[in-house]
Amino acid sequence: MLVTAYQWYELWFRVLLADLRALAADNGATFESIKLLRRCIALFQLFDLHADLVESIVVRELELTIQLRVAGNEIFSDQFSQIVALSRRLPVSDDPGLVDAAREYSAHLKSFRVRFVRLVRATLIPRRTRIPTFAEWLRLPELFDLQDGPKAAWAEVGSQPTALMKPDRISADENMFIVVHQCFEIWFQVMLDHIDRVNAQLFDGNIANAARLMRHAVQIQRLLNRQIEIPATMLPLDFLRFRSQKMERDGKMFVTGLSPASGTESYQFREIEIACGLRDNSVFQHYLRGNEKLPIQLLTPRQSERLKRPSLVDAFRHAVTQRGIEKFDALFTPANISNPNADLADLADTFIEFDEAFRFWRLAHVSMVEKMIGAKSGTGFLGPEYLMETAGIKIQEKNRIFEERQVRPRFFEELWQMRSRMGAY
Repeated sequence: MLVTAYQWYELWFRVLLADLRALAADNGATFESIKLLRRCIALFQLFDLHADLVESIVVRELELTIQLRVAGNEIFSDQFSQIVALSRRLPVSDDPGLVDAAREYSAHLKSFRVRFVRLVRATLIPRRTRIPTFAEWLRLPELFDLQDGPKAAWAEVGSQPTALMKPDRISADENMFIVVHQCFEIWFQVMLDHIDRVNAQLFDGNIANAARLMRHAVQIQRLLNRQIEIPATMLPLDFLRFRSQKMERDGKMFVTGLSPASGTESYQFREIEIACGLRDNSVFQHYLRGNEKLPIQLLTPRQSERLKRPSLVDAFRHAVTQRGIEKFDALFTPANISNPNADLADLADTFIEFDEAFRFWRLAHVSMVEKMIGAKSGTGFLGPEYLMETAGIKIQEKNRIFEERQVRPRFFEELWQMRSRMGAY
């Protein structure tokens, strides 16, 4: 978890550096400067939320200390040092909007710098004579070589691309777009690890530890909810410039871009859905089997294996049954009455929190996509209407691929229904 936390920072520092360099190149000449400064501010707000997670889980609870070899830099991060240096050269302008944004940015940088140094000191100890270095520990050279933005090779309109190509350069916006999805995936990995550990703890009867780990998952999901807002700092035309491109050659029209790649191909996200209980939903099962109209594979061997394993819902039912409890209603009593199953009740409430946070993610995702592309189809051909249907907002009317309604139920539906049955004491 600590490795992921620092890799996450370094990936976002890479975005911040790219934005600051683009900001210096524009030097207040266009609206691009204000847009970039506003994104930098949004990133620092995201950094603070991430620091809350790391401080509450890693620093306070796990008390990890990693010994590293460094060159005496109190910040450790070479990228953050560059950010501090570049931030001293923000554009000077008479534009009130740019002036206000620059002041707000500087205040966020100053505040976060103090917090980041404190976090580093709490978790990392410098040792000049030992390996690994900070960069080796996080595998930063390899990590920073993964933002080159491969696209589908140029193909004639109506034909499927047969290869990939790497652009000569990518914009600050595309760099951000790549990193935001990479940061989702590294935290999805941590979340899946937590879910597996919660399952094991529940089958072993260790309810308190299961609840502690599940609270971590809730905090991670809340961080991801905030992170999904970052792509909307792009202007729609900025996104369209790298989403899809056209050119005419020899009287024929050729296209390249992100399609048919799609967020639908996030196998870890789907694995989380399976592990948390959607495995038992018949509509979701049909969805996993895929559709001939989709150009992507939905069910991977790893997910097929995951389908055979108990879900969080199964593990919780097992723990409740082990207490001799037939209905979940018996877990709860008023606050002024002693509850022998208070640990299970606390865990149930944490499951509800996770469910709620996950639903907020679906809604935030819909909103972000609408800001970027309106009602157009997504790169994977599903589009905002499909996302709205999965979130339960509306039914997809155009370009349907699946016959069944693709509403994604809550993971812990029995716990939600129990709330409706509760009465006054």
